[in-house]
Amino acid sequence: MEQVNIQELIKEISPLYNSYKQSSRNIKGTDALFIMWDIGDILKKKIEIYNIAPHNLYRKIYGKAEGKNDITQKSYITREFLGRAYRIRNIFKDKEDIKKDLPNLENFIPFREAMPFFDNEKYLLKGDEREKLLSILNGQESSSLILKKIKLLQNEKIGRKNSRNQKLEELEPQKEAFINFYNYIFGLIKNNDYEDLRKQISIIDDSIIMKLSSATSALSQEGLKYEEIPEVKLNGYWKTYADFLNHFSNQIDAKERRRFRRLIPPERIVRLAEMLQSVTSKDIFNRFK
Repeated sequence: MEQVNIQELIKEISPLYNSYKQSSRNIKGTDALFIMWDIGDILKKKIEIYNIAPHNLYRKIYGKAEGKNDITQKSYITREFLGRAYRIRNIFKDKEDIKKDLPNLENFIPFREAMPFFDNEKYLLKGDEREKLLSILNGQESSSLILKKIKLLQNEKIGRKNSRNQKLEELEPQKEAFINFYNYIFGLIKNNDYEDLRKQISIIDDSIIMKLSSATSALSQEGLKYEEIPEVKLNGYWKTYADFLNHFSNQIDAKERRRFRRLIPPERIVRLAEMLQSVTSKDIFNRFK
């Protein structure tokens, strides 16, 4: 049986995924849905042509996390993201339906939380209830207020009582930022010798990398001093990760940092700090690799 060409599929999805990630902080929710619908449409066609299970396809596209042996890493497009894109494609028959139902969706996150009301048979809203949900999502209130309304609807319809788990779910963007950067740095170290690696990160000053390493270490436990990441011209994974660290370092209350360590073990955080340090020194790099 003919099998899907994963590398070609990654090449097809990557420009859309990169466009989404690069603008994810300020992209309008409706536009985010358009991009994810396009990715989901690509996936849907492959799933139907090759009769492949969706989760199996996501695994092949993303590849492994460190420590897995069944498949080599192929991309940084997470399985969670791919699954969400495929769900969006199945929720909306075409992009015109997105325009019709959610023309004023400002932020994607409230819709993400409301997805079970669109595609889960157990919680599917119809008629007036669906119209009320669309009205909330298209509302002019702040994104945080709209999200609170969706959470209240979840409590009413789904009965989600575990507030601790809800708080963890709110950190999914931070979790994804960490994992993406971890895999990026791990890939640089694994796939290159030191000279090649330095060429790839030549625009990043060693002093900035060391500050990132120090701030990463500080995230692994309370009581360590955060290095301030200066406003410099970073882009791609580097900028996203610097923003991620500054998000935590600016918080006086440690609750969110503790919650994050329930999602990402301190040992993994420390390992990233060590990997960052290793790219600034050939001796450390060789010992680490």
